[in-house]
Amino acid sequence: MSEDLLRAATRALRDQSAPAADSARFTRARVMASLHKRERRRSAKVAFLLPIAAVLVGSTAFGAAGGRLPASWQSALGMARAADAPSLGRPAEHGAELSRRAPRLLAPPAVLPPPAPEPAPATVEEPAAVTPAKAAPLADPSHELYRAAHRRHFTEGDSAAALAAWDAYLAAAPRGRFSTEARYNRALCLARLGRSAEARAALEPFAAGRFGGYRQREASELSEALGR
Repeated sequence: MSEDLLRAATRALRDQSAPAADSARFTRARVMASLHKRERRRSAKVAFLLPIAAVLVGSTAFGAAGGRLPASWQSALGMARAADAPSLGRPAEHGAELSRRAPRLLAPPAVLPPPAPEPAPATVEEPAAVTPAKAAPLADPSHELYRAAHRRHFTEGDSAAALAAWDAYLAAAPRGRFSTEARYNRALCLARLGRSAEARAALEPFAAGRFGGYRQREASELSEALGR
């Protein structure tokens, strides 16, 4: 190989590796700068925390010696005084106090008896009006006449006495309750006594149906028999 060719190859190799060397130097510089920056931060943090730690240690030592610490440090360090915690004897005292108050608190309120009801005003009852007793209705005298005529006609069979009794009843009560029956029985008495013309005259209204059909058929047959 000629000297010129070797020199040219060497120069080309140097030109090619120059950028890589520059890049390596730049990377190394960045790493060193980062390490230096971290070291500076750590130093600043230590320098900031050292005075606080010194104050904390000093305050703790002072409080331990004198028995006092600031309330904020006690709260932060969990060193609250034992006096602040409830003592073992207080629950019993508190329970005794509650037991003394319990009867007063739990006692039911006194229940007052209900007021006695006021007596009802006396009511004066007015005496009931005395209604006069109704007098018993007087017996109709015509009824007694009817019973007498009925007894003589059907019980005793005395036609003459019965005829007189029927005439007496009809004279006392011509439109009485039993006047229709009395008139028919009077006609029968006339027929038995043989007074046919008078008997037929007494039966004629019955045979004609003037009394609502009462004894109409019997009166018609008897009147026909008396006319023969």
